[in-house]
Amino acid sequence: MILAADIGNSLITLGLHDGEAWRARFRLRTVPEKTADEYAVLLQNLFRLKGLEGEVSRVVLASAVPPLVPVFRELGEGWLGAEVLVVGPGVRTGLSIRTDNPAEVGPDLVANAVAAYARFQGNCIAVDFGTATSFVAVAEPGMLLGVAIAPGLRTGIEALAERTAQLPRVPLGLPSSALGRNTVSAIQAGTILGHAALVDGLVRRIRTELGGKAKTVATGEWATLLSPLLSEVEAVDPWLTLEGLRLISARNP
Repeated sequence: MILAADIGNSLITLGLHDGEAWRARFRLRTVPEKTADEYAVLLQNLFRLKGLEGEVSRVVLASAVPPLVPVFRELGEGWLGAEVLVVGPGVRTGLSIRTDNPAEVGPDLVANAVAAYARFQGNCIAVDFGTATSFVAVAEPGMLLGVAIAPGLRTGIEALAERTAQLPRVPLGLPSSALGRNTVSAIQAGTILGHAALVDGLVRRIRTELGGKAKTVATGEWATLLSPLLSEVEAVDPWLTLEGLRLISARNP
């Protein structure tokens, strides 16, 4: 089996694939201070709870948190006895990265692009709702053309509370109206509907730059919550990044 690990700033998304299907997928909070031993205990408990058996032969890793790369390398090699593949420069992805500095493109964004292009087999956009909301565009025949990055939904709400004297942190929930009738509903209307409008607007602009045709898939922590508000997104896949990591692993035997 392979263990795919997408280490984000807020969440670590993990998946076990047996060569035919995903056996299990998990989400953990990102804690950069944790050791490989602590993550190993968490994983072993999760495997046990899911009744998972079988040897992990490879860990494929995309990390937006550099200090956790050696931690997960130690977890893979030391605890699981597995080969570790860290997505980055020199790893075959099947895409031609056409940015000014390909090494700057985050490995999670590359994985999203790989999975989206495999899914749609043509011009496509992957939107990832995390600490940042990111957009990555791929054009035929497999050219990653560029990326757009905006503050994430939760990041925006937290910044509003931190930088103002009287506005509170509010729960994330779909507003019933674009006009709030109290402080909580007003913040939800502005941030959540505003974020959906940002996403739809950027997708339209990116699609225009791709020649007017591109399908869009959304992933990440808030994709399911926001999907009813998104008119420019054809599909939602909460596990898109893991699928991209699996495909990258297969291209680097």
